[in-house]
Amino acid sequence: MIFQVPFQYENLIIRIRQENKLKKVSDAEEIIMSVIWSNEEPMALDEIRTKANTTCGKDWKPQTVSTFLTRLCKKGFISSVRKGRYHFYTPLINRQEYVKVSYDLLISRFYHGNEGKMTSEIKNL
Repeated sequence: MIFQVPFQYENLIIRIRQENKLKKVSDAEEIIMSVIWSNEEPMALDEIRTKANTTCGKDWKPQTVSTFLTRLCKKGFISSVRKGRYHFYTPLINRQEYVKVSYDLLISRFYHGNEGKMTSEIKNL
């Protein structure tokens, strides 16, 4: 099953990439994103919930996961396409982009942009 990204989301992706920043996501939202990223096809809420609960030891109810998905849609991380009774979720930001921005933010916040200092500190742990 292949879905096209709606035009409005394409514009959002371009804007986020041009600004080179992503909105913050909570730890729970990162778990949901990780589940979505791990699947090649769009996923329904119940698939996402089951996989998150199984792989991360959670006991989230459908409404909880639905709240996370709604937030991620509003933040521009995922898109939602309705097919019949179900919504299917697809990532708009790929894992590599998210990791890169998170990494750059970590270096900027804690090491004032000095990647060498961070590497040195980690090696000395």
